[in-house]
Amino acid sequence: MTEVRLPKPGDAITEAEVTEFFVDNGASVSEGDRLYSIATDKAEMDIEAPSSGTVSWKVEEGGTYQVGTAVAVIS
Repeated sequence: MTEVRLPKPGDAITEAEVTEFFVDNGASVSEGDRLYSIATDKAEMDIEAPSSGTVSWKVEEGGTYQVGTAVAVIS
């Protein structure tokens, strides 16, 4: 089981909006696939899956979360 946390895209960034899920809840993902995207006031970026397995989302698309928040579990 791999816990996926919201990354810190920059030194002064403390939170980011989860703008889009590329994988549905309960769907399979392969390591390196695009998993979700985030946006801050300065940048937008796609986050890749750190491992392969089944995705279980812990946050909502469109929500703003603190850096380090657990956004999903891949099992």
